[in-house]
Amino acid sequence: MTHDIAWPPLASVHTIAFDFDGVFTDNKVYLNQDGVESVRCDRGDGLGIDFLRSARERGHLKADMFILSKEPNPVVLARARKLKLDCKHGVARKKDFMDAYFAEHRPVDLAPYAGLIFLGNDLNDLALMCAAGFSVAPGDAHPLVRRHASVVLPQHGGEGFIRAFVEQLLAIDTMTLEELHEFVHHC
Repeated sequence: MTHDIAWPPLASVHTIAFDFDGVFTDNKVYLNQDGVESVRCDRGDGLGIDFLRSARERGHLKADMFILSKEPNPVVLARARKLKLDCKHGVARKKDFMDAYFAEHRPVDLAPYAGLIFLGNDLNDLALMCAAGFSVAPGDAHPLVRRHASVVLPQHGGEGFIRAFVEQLLAIDTMTLEELHEFVHHC
């Protein structure tokens, strides 16, 4: 049960990075006869990203947010554009990428990984999940990823996983109706 998990305080989070396939999607790819790929995403997850943006605009969260994907696929970029999320794609070694990212963006931070939340689902995410201060996996993630994640949510990738993460992180279930209306109004 996710209520027993000690979620990081929002003030301690400076970066949220999302894998794409198996996190925003159900890890399936649709391929037409012309070789054009498409994927299935959950619109509720998009609203969850809006909630994060609202929390940031209201000063409750100061985190950089971006998609970090191995796939150099235009589908990833299209979804990132729709969500107004920065996208680092074609990244085969995500931990190495984050090492370089933190060296550039947080050069004086002696423990930059402590403020990172990473959401991933497969073995190529494992090194970064283990390094992150807090990592989150969907219920259908690879067993080793689930074992090493800080929390595993029951939702599957592409089926409300991002939205469930956001609601837990922002403690939406503890908001009064007035607070919730005000929060959603800013989305």
